[in-house]
Amino acid sequence: MRAIAVPEIGGTPALVDLPVPSPGPGEVLVRLATASLNPIDSDIAEGRMHQLPSASPLILGTDGAGRVAEVGESVTGFAVGDLVHGQFLDVPVGRGTYAEYAVIAEVPSHGALQRTPDGVSADVAAALPTAGMTGLGIIEALDLGPGDTILITGATGGVGVFAVQFAAARGAEVIATARPDAQARIRDLGASQTIDYTRDDVAEAVRKSHPDGIHAFLDLTRDAPRFSEYAALVRDGGAAASATFTAPPELLASERITVTNFMMDDKPGLLARITEEVRSGRITVPIGRTITLDQVPESLGQNTGGGARGKTVVRI
Repeated sequence: MRAIAVPEIGGTPALVDLPVPSPGPGEVLVRLATASLNPIDSDIAEGRMHQLPSASPLILGTDGAGRVAEVGESVTGFAVGDLVHGQFLDVPVGRGTYAEYAVIAEVPSHGALQRTPDGVSADVAAALPTAGMTGLGIIEALDLGPGDTILITGATGGVGVFAVQFAAARGAEVIATARPDAQARIRDLGASQTIDYTRDDVAEAVRKSHPDGIHAFLDLTRDAPRFSEYAALVRDGGAAASATFTAPPELLASERITVTNFMMDDKPGLLARITEEVRSGRITVPIGRTITLDQVPESLGQNTGGGARGKTVVRI
């Protein structure tokens, strides 16, 4: 089968030919139709998931959608022919979705897998797991209410397009950082105010429009030096969170505001809920680009370079 893999941690991702894997007990083999790009894929390739054992060669890709091709012994929740999608994050790490086939546990140790409901396309099913679960979970953790104001940096990226929608659905006023060509789109998703971070001083713009401070700040970038600057905009008793672990230790200990480096809990529950939000039409999945498997290595670098526009889907 064709797959995007690295020969070892820290290696360069490349298109390779590998044997089709076989499911073991409690596992399913999925013939993938689509996958989607996430920053965590580069983290895995570069060894930042070193606390977990990894496969060799290490096949990249975390999110995917496809059809069950084979089931292992003792599998009870899925059958051959089922359409499924999810976050293919299991032990060992590196049996990923940038491939024609992937093996995943029926109940993944670090991810989530479920049937894809009618009316949800393969592109959408692959695009929503990691980003959608993160967006839903982190907005709930910030506990926004009607009238609260939140600044979201990195709002046009994969997680951001979900976070903006969930914050707006709670009645919050969303201030989103966005380049000019993305501002109309992010407003359509629920942002009340946009700031061009390439031209304007974001902190100054927020202080000008909200001199009494904001209720929450959500960082979806990897710009650690800016985290403290933007967290200072939050009024006493508010909250700041990072999805990329950029909140510094001194702020994590703050008694003025609640500061967290967000980690997901109950991924199966989050996946079920975000999928239902999409199926019902309450939440949309903005897909910015559609690429082929051989374009993944180049696109991985672009996906972590900033300026993303929604999700990038990979047609297998």
